[in-house]
Amino acid sequence: MSSSTSDYTVSFDLTSIYQNVQDQRTQLAQYAIMQAATYMQNNKTDQAVSAFKKALGLDPQNTTAYNYLGQIYMSQGKNADAIKAFQQIVRIQSNAATADGSSTAPTLADAHISLGNAYLQNKQYTQSEKEYKTAARLNPQNPVAVYTLGQQYVTQNRLSEAEAQFKQVQKLSPKDGNVYYALGQVYNKEGKYDEAVTNLEKSLTLKTKFPSANYELGVAYNGLGRTADAKNQLSILKNTDTTLASQLQFIINKPQMVAINTTAPGAFNDILGPSTPLWYLDSSLAVPNSSKTYSVTISFTNAMDVSSITNPQNWSISRANSTAAGFYNNMMPVSDKDATILNTPQAITYNPLTNEATVNFRISQNAAGTAVIDPSHIVFKFSGQDASGRSMDQTADEVDGSSTTPF
Repeated sequence: MSSSTSDYTVSFDLTSIYQNVQDQRTQLAQYAIMQAATYMQNNKTDQAVSAFKKALGLDPQNTTAYNYLGQIYMSQGKNADAIKAFQQIVRIQSNAATADGSSTAPTLADAHISLGNAYLQNKQYTQSEKEYKTAARLNPQNPVAVYTLGQQYVTQNRLSEAEAQFKQVQKLSPKDGNVYYALGQVYNKEGKYDEAVTNLEKSLTLKTKFPSANYELGVAYNGLGRTADAKNQLSILKNTDTTLASQLQFIINKPQMVAINTTAPGAFNDILGPSTPLWYLDSSLAVPNSSKTYSVTISFTNAMDVSSITNPQNWSISRANSTAAGFYNNMMPVSDKDATILNTPQAITYNPLTNEATVNFRISQNAAGTAVIDPSHIVFKFSGQDASGRSMDQTADEVDGSSTTPF
């Protein structure tokens, strides 16, 4: 046998041996991954991590092991380790010579999405945005990257950009309830409650068991003043997601006026009706051009924000002109004889122990001393917030003497 033939045989044998060794290492790596999967099923995370690392020691290009490691690290809040794991997958899958083509291997687009998720969880928004855009470019028909980037924009309050992302997803997946939910979420944040309702109702027709959509729909109904509909969503959540139910209950539980009290000494007499001579309220008002400060005490359902409720600009005083409030002077035209009452109170004090606000306001007599008033139809309205920052329930933010309940 010639020397060249002998060299070829030795070379072939070495290559064959190397390949056999690699095959054995690959098989051992797969066995380690199977062990890791068993550990994960039994919630033995530390052992699973060790098994995945063992697999990578045997097969450094195994993207399945890197992928599971990254997911575990993310669940543990070890974002930096997760980022490193997913970066390895991107590196491997970016190179045609090293790309893992096994059935369990993530695609390059999926690897960029996973890396983006890790960056997002670590609040590295510039990097995560870049990864999602790369994934979308690699696989334009996959809505996941576009949708997740939209959710990132929501987190960053980049609402118009989020809306654009979700509308793009809508074209890709028109029957996916999640995208209509996401649009509804954006519209709620923008205060576009009609649009939110349309999308969220659509979401729930496509995905009936969707507590997050029920919550957002309740928020939208509440924003439109559709309290009964909002409470219906609350009832659903009480049976499906108690945490979201508590959050929606908090939003729905807007502050309301409870009652008006004018029984304190020196308080405004709101029982008297139309065309009451002003001096009936106090004899000192018989003097032309005289004036007097009166007060009413109004109670609230919630603890109120002190700076808000004591701010006169959050209050208004007006003559009743509605079915709920009644009609000042029984709808007779207001004349020059009607007493002057400033639209804004002089001062307000607040008792946090009783949730009561005492509103002080001034009434003035005319030059002839002949002014009249309809005390029962003077409306007091508050437009501020409670101690939790919730705006007033618009169905109970006004009260006057003629109505039995606020309106």
